[in-house]
Amino acid sequence: MFWYDAPVLYVSHSGDAPVLFSSCRKGMYKSLCEPSLIQNNPVIYPMQVSDPESTKPLKILLVSPQGKMDDDSNQKPLFHMALGVLVSITPKQHQIELIDEHFHDAINYDGDYDLVGITSRTLEATRAYEIADEFRRHGKTVVLGGLHISFNPDEAARHGDSIVVGEADNLWATLLDDVANGRLKPKYDAKDFPPVNTIVPIDYERISKASKREKVDGTKSIPLYVTRGCPFNCSFCVTPNFTGKKYRLQNPESLKAQVEAAKKYFFKANGKNSKPWFMLTDENLGINKKKLWESLDLLKECDITFSVFLSINFLEDPKTVQKLVDAGCNFVLAGLESIKQSTLEAYNKGHVNSAEKYSKIIDDARKAGLNIQGNFLFNPAIDTFEDIDELVKFVEKNHIFMPIFQIITPYPGTQMYHEYKEKGLITDEDWEKYNALHLVIKSDRYDPLLFQYKVLKSYTGIYSWRHIFGRAWHNPRKLINLITSLAFRNHLRSELKHFEEQHKMTPAMLEGVK
Repeated sequence: MFWYDAPVLYVSHSGDAPVLFSSCRKGMYKSLCEPSLIQNNPVIYPMQVSDPESTKPLKILLVSPQGKMDDDSNQKPLFHMALGVLVSITPKQHQIELIDEHFHDAINYDGDYDLVGITSRTLEATRAYEIADEFRRHGKTVVLGGLHISFNPDEAARHGDSIVVGEADNLWATLLDDVANGRLKPKYDAKDFPPVNTIVPIDYERISKASKREKVDGTKSIPLYVTRGCPFNCSFCVTPNFTGKKYRLQNPESLKAQVEAAKKYFFKANGKNSKPWFMLTDENLGINKKKLWESLDLLKECDITFSVFLSINFLEDPKTVQKLVDAGCNFVLAGLESIKQSTLEAYNKGHVNSAEKYSKIIDDARKAGLNIQGNFLFNPAIDTFEDIDELVKFVEKNHIFMPIFQIITPYPGTQMYHEYKEKGLITDEDWEKYNALHLVIKSDRYDPLLFQYKVLKSYTGIYSWRHIFGRAWHNPRKLINLITSLAFRNHLRSELKHFEEQHKMTPAMLEGVK
């Protein structure tokens, strides 16, 4: 559920000679000039650019907007991986500038840009449209892409000269060539291009020159990915509907070279034994134990620390936990969702998970030197205020590392969104509220504002000084625990104060409510 910086606009280009392609069973491509294929009703894709390096040079601005209700936590990576991929595969003759509002970069709407590209998750959509509209008022050409745009193309089309739907790897060179030649199309859909079977290496040197970020120590994260895609189909996740279920891995030697480049251009050692912290943006690093172990063995060779999203069930295995620790993992973000058995069953997790199982996994991992960051969901249809109170006690008792509380949110592009939409359960489509701290679905049991207040106040409460120091004392990697918890605390206290002032709510309103 919690994709802090899952990639949202993937891009690459093909340098192959122009050829029409047909998919075949093994995922390879054959020229449609082959007579045997002409008779088999092949899928025909647009002709791609024969020589992307010959396209007229463009001045390109790529923007990562920050939603107005997005947070400034210390967990944000140094750059948006989606735009990092875009930079990495843009032909060298083009000039690129990166703007990231999560770091409060200023936007120059009068800049000399031939193309402005903006990526957006749902939370950032309103701000992305504001930026796009302002650039268009200044006569700039704007292309919008990313998760939210891909699932809301008609909405997005009102704010851009063109939109990109889906993975853009195999269409980006064509789009740039069209811009350079004044023939930009209103829409570029990944379905009209060959499927993306490989993932591009990240060019950290070029990203460092395009962005405004300086080198950082091991308390701030550098984004990295080992894999892309996920073969599973969780109802609250957009991945299978965006990238499909194809699971792709980086070339091992290429990945190691990327890590070394990232160290060179983004890492500043603050001690003899200090290591860089990489945030893995993989949707699912381990689709099975064998693949996970292969990835961890590779990461071990890179001599780094890293954090990653992973299924809690992998952590039942002591050898997997030890491999994570040996590879340099400082914490795993796991979707625990709930400790209430009926709630877990509603999320199709009751047959494998339970509060007792969670406690044992967390304790065993801690003893091995691994932090587990728990992500929990609250749904007013199945969770009571008493359930929330019980979860707070569970978090405190188990000293869960940097816990995350979220209100269940049906994001566009998920199976959950379609189901809730069909049943008329979505009550608010103000995208700024899609930060998982607002209730945007129907609530029969509780007043929506009161439910939000209960979750937010409970969330803020687990970042009291007592809780922070208790977790820092009991968990490994105390410095990152403390630094990141302080960022969470400051943000949540600010959110709570604003909420109470805006809605004139006080703790007394929660008393006696079950």
